[in-house]
Amino acid sequence: MLKKSILIFAFILAGCAQQGDEKVEALNTIEFHATPSSTATANSNPVELESLHNANKQAIASLTAEIKAARVDGLKSDDVFDNRYGIDNVFQALTRLEEFGELNNIYLKDKNKTGLVQIGKVLTPLTGKTS
Repeated sequence: MLKKSILIFAFILAGCAQQGDEKVEALNTIEFHATPSSTATANSNPVELESLHNANKQAIASLTAEIKAARVDGLKSDDVFDNRYGIDNVFQALTRLEEFGELNNIYLKDKNKTGLVQIGKVLTPLTGKTS
């Protein structure tokens, strides 16, 4: 009986999960290490670098807007301090997106094609997922 109750409770909790939770969890568990610029990538085509930067920028903006719409819009100030809502994970994911945005800008400035490509590889699967 206890096992059935736990199983039913787990299904109820899963059904109550907020939209965007999958992406929040994925962002919070991404293993990403900054890539230093090398001389080989410093000679990259500026148009290609700009294209990679813009694609990453769009992915970051899209994910940020989606997470905010699903979990932050309509949030009351009391909810921010209530651990039941898991909002700390949401803000952590939004902070990661801001970090990716800053890295994206640094990589463009440094003409670091490898770094821009790595950001794209990390974010592309998240933008293709449905909430």
